[in-house]
Amino acid sequence: MATTISAPASTSNETKAAILAVLDAITLAEPVQARLWQISRITMTQLSVLHRLRGGPQTVGRLGAEVGLSPASVTRLVDRLEKRALVARSRDAEDRRRVDVRLTAQGERVLGESKVFKGSDVLLAVEAMSSEERRAMTSSLARFAELARGFAAAKDEER
Repeated sequence: MATTISAPASTSNETKAAILAVLDAITLAEPVQARLWQISRITMTQLSVLHRLRGGPQTVGRLGAEVGLSPASVTRLVDRLEKRALVARSRDAEDRRRVDVRLTAQGERVLGESKVFKGSDVLLAVEAMSSEERRAMTSSLARFAELARGFAAAKDEER
């Protein structure tokens, strides 16, 4: 039996088409995620956190905001990365309440090994797009992620 996804009757055809396009894009990421897990035993979200830490230490709260995770979820994610020695926590010398997370040498090594997009259908498709198409996609996806994370954060605050 096939599973169907239906939107509320009030949802426009344009919105339905956009949702189906998002789902299509998500399915394209599945082989990339499987390859990442096979190579490094980390998830796409963990990879995203490691990439963000390449720019320097960040607080757990800031990391959570950047990847769209609740404080509890990002704390568990950092716990798992720390257990594998991919990140390390340290207290701020001036404000002992502040805990920074930094990328370790092992985390940097995993990032170097995790070139999962190289040669992938996703990379080939993006490279086949015109510069204008890539800019439009980048802008639209960034806005989509910003809105979705904002709605998720608002739900977390309600709890």
